[in-house]
Amino acid sequence: MTIVQLKQMQAHYLDQGAGPPVLLVHCSSGSHRQWAFLTDELSARHRVLAPDLLGYGKSSPWPDDGAPVADSDLDVVLALIDTAGEPVHLAGHSYGGMLCLEAARIHAARGSGAVRSLFAIEPVMFPLLENAAHAAEWKTISSVARACIDAVAAGEREKAADAYMGFWLGTERWRASPDRFRDEVIGTVSKVAHEFMGVFDLKRTAEDFRAVDCPVSLICGGISPRPALAVIDILRSSLPQAESEEIPGAGHMSPFTHPQDVSALLFDHLARAGASRPGV
Repeated sequence: MTIVQLKQMQAHYLDQGAGPPVLLVHCSSGSHRQWAFLTDELSARHRVLAPDLLGYGKSSPWPDDGAPVADSDLDVVLALIDTAGEPVHLAGHSYGGMLCLEAARIHAARGSGAVRSLFAIEPVMFPLLENAAHAAEWKTISSVARACIDAVAAGEREKAADAYMGFWLGTERWRASPDRFRDEVIGTVSKVAHEFMGVFDLKRTAEDFRAVDCPVSLICGGISPRPALAVIDILRSSLPQAESEEIPGAGHMSPFTHPQDVSALLFDHLARAGASRPGV
């Protein structure tokens, strides 16, 4: 693992392979290991950059006292785009997809050309739902976020994890999850609460993303929660070069439950975006 030094914190990241760079950004409560199912094949033709976001893996922990910090996960993504030294293909899942989307927006506004393409699996850009057309989806995800945030503030981490993962996985599946996975989620749920707050503070609208004029693939699961699917619908109509793909039978956690489908879709995306397919 390599280290990128931020103002006050350090982020560790995988740097593997050579070729057109692909930056892989994991979801909440995850790490760069989320992408282990495709990094070896991908790095046969690409330089793969895959960070542990702050508070996860080997990166600096997020402060539990709630004190403000000068660094953010977006700083990690932007720093690695700079580190690549050439235009980057961004790929992210959930919270990681939101970070990739926001990084693409920032670079589009700068006119930098640093983002070559975007592959986003259900990016949680939930502020897009804060309008009359998506009032039901906005109410649903706002309630989930508030339940997680309030439980963390009360020191009830297991209750916070129940609210957060019960929504994404379903209550029964979450409660039946292996103890190691449950412990990892409960141990990082304080950071998740900060992520909810950070996402909702963005106040983005569909218009903010119209300048992201690069090849974009938006991936969703066929049985994912409506708030996630509504975000995909909005982005598909807002991003100039957006295409969308649905993985039948998958939910929000498709990189874990349907890795072969996600891998195939990413390689197809890179081919459409002008990158080489591994093995070709």
